Amino acid sequence: MPVSGIEQKTVIQIGVIVRDIERTAAHYTEILGLPSPATILLHDDPHANYHGQETHVQTKICCIQMGQVQFELLQPLNAPNAWHDFLDQHGEGIHHIAFSPSPTEKAAASFAEYGYEIIQQSYFGERAGMYTYLDTDKDMAVVIELLEHFSGNRAFSSPPVSPDQGIGTDTVCQVGIMVRDIEKTAQRISDVLGLPKPPIFSTPGYDVVKTTYNGQPCDATAKLCFFNVGQLQIELIEPDEKPSVWRDFLNQYGERAHHIAFPVKDTKHITDFLAQHGIPISQQGYYGDLSGMYTYLASEDKLGTAVELLENFPK
Repeated sequence: MPVSGIEQKTVIQIGVIVRDIERTAAHYTEILGLPSPATILLHDDPHANYHGQETHVQTKICCIQMGQVQFELLQPLNAPNAWHDFLDQHGEGIHHIAFSPSPTEKAAASFAEYGYEIIQQSYFGERAGMYTYLDTDKDMAVVIELLEHFSGNRAFSSPPVSPDQGIGTDTVCQVGIMVRDIEKTAQRISDVLGLPKPPIFSTPGYDVVKTTYNGQPCDATAKLCFFNVGQLQIELIEPDEKPSVWRDFLNQYGERAHHIAFPVKDTKHITDFLAQHGIPISQQGYYGDLSGMYTYLASEDKLGTAVELLENFPK
């Protein structure tokens, strides 16, 4: 039986740990074409639960809406806490994905039956709600957050982004996660979350998809599968041993979330725009059925994570 307490299998938030939140938030505003600067708040909580012990946690937080998904930028200011642990061990990057529980106690108890423990838990916003991080990264490659609003869990939404601003879209459509054993991880996600297990397929080599890696032809391949979780998908990627963005990331960081993806209509226009901001293409290629193309951008220094552009060609 899958876990109970998160009946709506919809990812509502992506959490990104950063070192300099003011700098990163400014890049998000400019690069994503947001209508106004993001607001940065101080979260100062002297009574957080961290691995079962009360601790004082301080962090800067900035929340940015993209359609029905919220980006949460987090800059830890002290230790120990889950955010500082991640930054110390992995550097900047995607820390968690969040679901709405109903209520937290039920969901957390159900996850505990699968062997998952609470990493950190506390209230937010003058006790407007509760957040709970679970150690699901040990076999699902990403921390799951239970994000409960006591007044009723709500769907995030935002005004549309002008197509003439930034990358021209208000939709984040994917979180990509690197794994070593895609069959094992996909089965675990399916079993725990009660999501249909998707088919796993392999990408073709250079002769079909014309992959380039740092501007050079690349014959690397990967196994892929996709879980639908609301507005976006969770993409699992198991790369082969050949040099690629996928393999580099897995070798350096291990199993964890690698990128966020946006649908675009004109890849060349967007990559030219991002190049002006010092964000180059790291890997690019066609889909296996040649119906579109993907492009990875080396945006980690600016946005705290890699970005992928996905363009579907007109039929």
